[in-house]
Amino acid sequence: MTLRSAFIATLALAFGGAAFAQAPLKTSMDYDGTLYPLNLLPVKVLVVHATGQQRPGGYTADVSMKSYGILRALKRVDIDATTEGRVAQDGEPIPATFTYIHHDGKRVRRVHVNWETGDVQVVSSPPYFDLGQPAATRAQKLAATDPLTQFVRVAIASGPQAICRGPDHFFDGKQLYNLEFGRVESAPLTNEERQLGINKVAQCTVHYVEVAGFKPKPPDQRTQGLTSPITMVFGQVGDDGPWVIVNIHANTVIGFANIVLRDINVNGARPRA
Repeated sequence: MTLRSAFIATLALAFGGAAFAQAPLKTSMDYDGTLYPLNLLPVKVLVVHATGQQRPGGYTADVSMKSYGILRALKRVDIDATTEGRVAQDGEPIPATFTYIHHDGKRVRRVHVNWETGDVQVVSSPPYFDLGQPAATRAQKLAATDPLTQFVRVAIASGPQAICRGPDHFFDGKQLYNLEFGRVESAPLTNEERQLGINKVAQCTVHYVEVAGFKPKPPDQRTQGLTSPITMVFGQVGDDGPWVIVNIHANTVIGFANIVLRDINVNGARPRA
């Protein structure tokens, strides 16, 4: 069982909704991940810290996540990921470099991905000896973005209908996968979300789809441990502030996983109701 790609994709999803929408220049967010195993008490399995910042003509963003408890025992998921890129004249974020360090309990892998004109260069230490069946093609890599940049695109969206779009294509240096979004639906606003300064929420489902760069496996095992679609709940900070992801949850082979926004800081201040 390997949950790495699903986690980095969903946590990039969690990060994306705040850092670059409209006026805010810098945003940081903290998330907690909890697992609810069948017939057992809930356990904390993940802590995430994410930041994003605009700069003239471009952006930077990073996510750091650390696994705990049963998740760490089954498959350690400790990742530090960073991206930077430019913003095109039409406002579209274009990735330049994506770097991540993955600690899986057995080794530390460092991956650097560089988007160039007509090609995508990857340097991995230790190197990848198997690029998957099939391996991602150059055309597929060029058509994809890294997970963080992909959701910078979501952040620029004008509202819920534009957030739930897709499919969106990801490339992390080896694995290429899609997130396919369902239609926008209403969602209840919780007291915890109000206390964070959220005053409006919506949601949609997201299907994770492996495309290339993975080991060959039966179709029913190509979900990175997910046994249901991901539900993404997102909300707007204040009356006209940025949209942020406030909750991501899904069923997995080891129980119900729930990732919740615990704190947000926009331009040095903590928005509150």
